[in-house]
Amino acid sequence: MTKKQILNFIFTISIILIFSSVICYIFFFNTQRTFNIIETYKIITENGSITYLNVCLPVNGAYQEIENLIVDGAADYELIEFDGWQEVTAVIPSKNSETIVKISYTVRLKRNVNPWTGLVHDNYKMPQQYVDSNNENIIELGKQLRGDNDYKTALNILNYVNKKIRTASGNRENVTQLTASQLLENPVGVCTDYTILMTALLRAENIPARMISGLSLNLPLKKSNDWNHNGVAHAWVEFFVDGKWHFADPTWNIFNKSDTAHLSYGTYESDITSDFQQNRIIEKQEMGFFINGAMSTPLFFMVYSTDENAYVIPRADVTFSLFK
Repeated sequence: MTKKQILNFIFTISIILIFSSVICYIFFFNTQRTFNIIETYKIITENGSITYLNVCLPVNGAYQEIENLIVDGAADYELIEFDGWQEVTAVIPSKNSETIVKISYTVRLKRNVNPWTGLVHDNYKMPQQYVDSNNENIIELGKQLRGDNDYKTALNILNYVNKKIRTASGNRENVTQLTASQLLENPVGVCTDYTILMTALLRAENIPARMISGLSLNLPLKKSNDWNHNGVAHAWVEFFVDGKWHFADPTWNIFNKSDTAHLSYGTYESDITSDFQQNRIIEKQEMGFFINGAMSTPLFFMVYSTDENAYVIPRADVTFSLFK
């Protein structure tokens, strides 16, 4: 090889090594990732109608930071915080037939955070919708999975659920959600099913646990379009042991460590299919509103109006900030 060829070879290898190092850092070693999210809601209503947009959004937590929230295009709005999420209620201008509301914010997701302190509500130990932790079979299985301490019990439960449930394939629309005890008999499902069964078994062993609804923001992000999101709907568990909350994802077999992909929208009650949200829908209908559009994941929103024919076109666009 000539001297020029040797220099070109060294230069090429150096570029490859630098590029590989950057890729490895982004995907495997960075302590946090930053995403910019813009949710856009195009709402078409009759002039003079009364119309509202409710959007559930994430809040600061142990493994995420939310910053720079901006609501643009609404006549007015208010923010209310719930159990692990916040809700924007935007008033849609009554004099416009078409309104575009944009909600933008920055998300910073952290890797390998330490267990964290926090409130433990009584309902984190009790049965709830789909989580029949008082079922005899769930109670008996919980005893069989009991370890030397609560931490090991939680690990045993995660390993059991991860192996027990087989990931469903094909179209999952209009599938009836099974309870935890029913999943023991029919162990096929998606992340929500893994989460329901793990939560039930933890509570059966008197370990406080909560189901978390959220998104997976894995890189590379998928393409977004109307009625969609770059993130993927996901669910996981947080459990309370030794005075601290811990992270667990039984679907992906992640225990006691966060990554930079899970964006929490709080407890299951943020999901439009939950009893909590369904009761709120009934209340709005009793007040004379029509439900014109709603989604549970990957977008968490609802539009209701006095105009029966009003409709909404939502979308979300997520960009990854490489050096933040």
